[in-house]
Amino acid sequence: MNILINNGIILPMNASNEDKPYFNGYVGIEGERIAFVSSNPDEAKAFLAKHKDDCTQIDASGKVVMPGLINTHTHVAMALLRGISDDVPLMEWLEQHIWPIEGKMGYQEVYDGARLGILEMLMGGTTTFVDMYPYEEAIAEAAESAGIRAVVSPCPMDFRMEHFENDWRQVKKRFSGSRLVTMWMGPHAVYTLSGEHLQRSISLSKELGVGSHVHLAETQTEQDNCMAQHGMSPTEYLEKEGMFSTKTLAAHCVVMSDHDIEILARHGVSVAHNPQSNMKLASGIAPVRKMLDAGINVAIGTDGASSNNDLDMWEEMRTASLLQKVATMDPCAIPAYTALQMATVNGAKAIGREGKLGVLAAGAFADILLVDIEKAHLYPHTNLISELVYSTHASDVDTVIVNGKIVVRNRKCLSMNAAEVCATAQKQIDTLMSK
Repeated sequence: MNILINNGIILPMNASNEDKPYFNGYVGIEGERIAFVSSNPDEAKAFLAKHKDDCTQIDASGKVVMPGLINTHTHVAMALLRGISDDVPLMEWLEQHIWPIEGKMGYQEVYDGARLGILEMLMGGTTTFVDMYPYEEAIAEAAESAGIRAVVSPCPMDFRMEHFENDWRQVKKRFSGSRLVTMWMGPHAVYTLSGEHLQRSISLSKELGVGSHVHLAETQTEQDNCMAQHGMSPTEYLEKEGMFSTKTLAAHCVVMSDHDIEILARHGVSVAHNPQSNMKLASGIAPVRKMLDAGINVAIGTDGASSNNDLDMWEEMRTASLLQKVATMDPCAIPAYTALQMATVNGAKAIGREGKLGVLAAGAFADILLVDIEKAHLYPHTNLISELVYSTHASDVDTVIVNGKIVVRNRKCLSMNAAEVCATAQKQIDTLMSK
């Protein structure tokens, strides 16, 4: 498919700062890739002439054209568990509520939960997500059929190792040639993995040439238990075990000493910041400003919908910015443009796709969204970047393109039957809760 986007407010996310980050112009797409991004109407005319018999045109008047959002940490199938346990601490939430019901879930339940979460993400402008869960094969299947880009991370835990070994092999077998799905390892956390099982995950990362996606330093309890068991922080322990010898994306990173931050910076570890989940579970406030100042690449994730309780990257951006302002008592801690970078450019870098995702540029993958700014809550138009971060909602996303294919148009998902997805998810959770 060839697509020409006309008359949009182009936000390519390749400006070094927010001085001149956008312009009025055009974007041309050939197949999976962006062919050109320009303010020159002559380039649009030449593109249309070249593809006059095979070109879909989109009028982007009154809309911002920008890269798709990248959710760098979630458990997408947990959309099925939304609301089943709220207002409790992390370990009580996991041990008494989440793990028991997850133990009843199989391939089909995970698949149906993933479809629900993917529908929500696509409708809100998320075009790539990084997942960690059992049955990542089911999540990969759901992602590919829905037309969203996914990094799936089969998840080793001490009580699920046999399942993990089958899961990563099946993902590799079925999706190694996928245009949308890639696989990383997903070692769950220091507190759920023995040294032996952690080493198995690290070895597989090296053997397969993939990254590792891990929960790290999420709570003070995790910190205290690791100090008691190993005599060091979770970050120090993972460094000792060799985790950071492979590309690593660490989720949460809430309880971090200056030495921990130095370790992550030295090894080039990226961080997935999950402000709303961390707030809801009272895990704490990650020192994001400190990490950015240390040169750490910090991206944004939603975590799962059972601890957030949604997969809305616009809310997450806004919260990330506001939370750092109050935590540091500095209104400049996370400016709006920095929050946008965290949700796009930094997310792409975190998964090794810098320059290919998270930007609008010739040669980059055509993962693009159109945001309708002709809304009362976005008027008057005085500062576009501020409007996007502090005022935009997921429901303002009009059109979503992933890998050159239109998957959402005029607020309708074209790749999934929304009513069927929601009804199936409701039936699944009703059945699980009755067991």
